[in-house]
Amino acid sequence: HHRASPLLLRVSAQSKADPLEMKRPAEDAVDESGSSGDEEDEAEAATDSAAPSTGASGGQLGRLPGRRKKSQVTLSDGRVVSSKVRNHVNPLLPHFQKPVAVRDWSKVYKDLSKPIVLDLGCAKGRFCLEGAKRFPEFNWLGIEIREPLVVRANEWVVEEKIPNLHYIFGNASAGIADLLASMPTGMLRRVTVQCPDPCFKKKHQKRRMVTDRVISELADGMLAGNYLFVQSDVEQVSMQMADVIAANGRFERVERIEDAVAPSAAIEPVARPNATVGKDYQDHAVGGGEWEHKGTGAVEGSYNWLQENPLGLMSERESSTLSRSLPIFRALYRRKDEVKKAAE
Repeated sequence: HHRASPLLLRVSAQSKADPLEMKRPAEDAVDESGSSGDEEDEAEAATDSAAPSTGASGGQLGRLPGRRKKSQVTLSDGRVVSSKVRNHVNPLLPHFQKPVAVRDWSKVYKDLSKPIVLDLGCAKGRFCLEGAKRFPEFNWLGIEIREPLVVRANEWVVEEKIPNLHYIFGNASAGIADLLASMPTGMLRRVTVQCPDPCFKKKHQKRRMVTDRVISELADGMLAGNYLFVQSDVEQVSMQMADVIAANGRFERVERIEDAVAPSAAIEPVARPNATVGKDYQDHAVGGGEWEHKGTGAVEGSYNWLQENPLGLMSERESSTLSRSLPIFRALYRRKDEVKKAAE
């Protein structure tokens, strides 16, 4: 997602950053009832700002294109909306049922010879933003289902003139095969899925991002030796992801990225000013405690979570969690060689 890179540095879980600057980002919050943040009423969910809305006259609601407030962004359909969006959206709504669009990569990145780090469900995109600045030898790509966040993030790219960073509006669970196939050959090196929507309620389990389909498409699009990193602050969410990956059979658990080197100093977490503390949901039951492939990713009943982050960079959510002395449940996988897989 070659040579040794600072991206592969191991991270110290003990950060010296000010805890007040690392509080849980608001966009990842969940409500006190244990819900994933989605509304019960699907009709109300369908009015999410990412979907076009029409009034009685058939015209689109919202501000017209033109002058906008600082907190607003202009979507691809011309609507001007707030960049402050709901914590979660329903990926099963009709307007999200399109595979992630293919890009002309020559117009996306200045240097196509750089390996790509792909972050699925990148939220506001600060992980990729920080990564692109700290590790310019990689091209960084974030995919996010909430279009206002993507528009704002790409505005950062333009404003800060970052040539190795791009964000795409799309629903990864609706299909990423075409996007991966379109990437420069052999350039996808790392894929991350960090703290996805936990979908606590059993009826919401079908909305999960990490599914058999997504993992199968990743396995098809990644070369042997590429790495897949997953983590969550809700252990059962990490268990679900580990079970789906193990059931696919084309990835193997590893402890570290093989060409990683020891860091000269601890890498500071990504901080978000004025973020709220949030709540601790690590022990919440997910989907009634039952899911497909349950236990497949465990070895003798244990998932053996990584104690440290192997990437050399933390997301906001991870920073927030560790600042409150709460655990993160991490797992690192390497794409198997097909010959080795066949022998097994």
